[in-house]
Amino acid sequence: MKISLWLLPGLVLLLGACSWVGSAARNSVEDVASGYGREHFTLVVSVPPNFGFTSKAQYSPKEGQDCEVYSPGLGGLVTRQQQKFDKFPAKSAEQRVSTDIPLEYHIGGCSMVLTRVDYEVNATYGADAWDHGLDHAGGLSIRPSSTNDKSNPSSIIQEQRGICTWFFQISTAKAKKDGIEKILSCSAADEQWRVSSNYIERRKPGSVVNRELLNQKTANITFRLAEDEEPSIDNRWIKTASGWKPCQGTATSDRCGSHPTFKTFEMNGRQCTVYPNCTEQGIFNE
Repeated sequence: MKISLWLLPGLVLLLGACSWVGSAARNSVEDVASGYGREHFTLVVSVPPNFGFTSKAQYSPKEGQDCEVYSPGLGGLVTRQQQKFDKFPAKSAEQRVSTDIPLEYHIGGCSMVLTRVDYEVNATYGADAWDHGLDHAGGLSIRPSSTNDKSNPSSIIQEQRGICTWFFQISTAKAKKDGIEKILSCSAADEQWRVSSNYIERRKPGSVVNRELLNQKTANITFRLAEDEEPSIDNRWIKTASGWKPCQGTATSDRCGSHPTFKTFEMNGRQCTVYPNCTEQGIFNE
């Protein structure tokens, strides 16, 4: 049978469409048959008042598995990935939440294993819609077990501690021009709930754990709010007996000089000279 040349472009387009429809149909069938495995571990999280928490479990194909799927957007095969989110909204009181995180995910002929669990905390510090912060606060890195790992099952999961600090600065954003805004950052703490005074040495909370020894185990992570807030950038504020005073800066530097002059800022409609008290004469609650 002869095919006219003018029919070829349409035929190619039709074949491509059929291929995409077939792949989409196959993917839909596989999605129906997908599911998480029974083996899991439990993540228990404690957060301060006005803090929320989200865990993101990431799954990657087992070694040697055929986990490719057709992507209409890319026009070719891509390796499957899977994520599982568990979100806990902030509350006015301290809360302790838990979620079961499966160790495997299966779809069609593809088996995936848990490779990482990321932590995310969010919090508010004021009544305005933009008075909030978010931090990617570490997580668990999951690795295959070795023979030596199995000899010491008590060391599977270490207790995790995180200190969350509000770092304040004077905003340059139009909505809060010259007002105070804050950045949230959480760092790993030791058994006495201390973090390094050297910011470069600080790290995020988390641990490396062994997948084969995780089943039916519990991982605990506790976040606390630091008692003191800190400036977001070194040498832009000077601490006094009344609080933090922002330096004026010069034509060549925004940093505090050896003989600094200070500038004012706004807080809740007031003109202030020191944070968080607003004025040196009295305490001002935000």
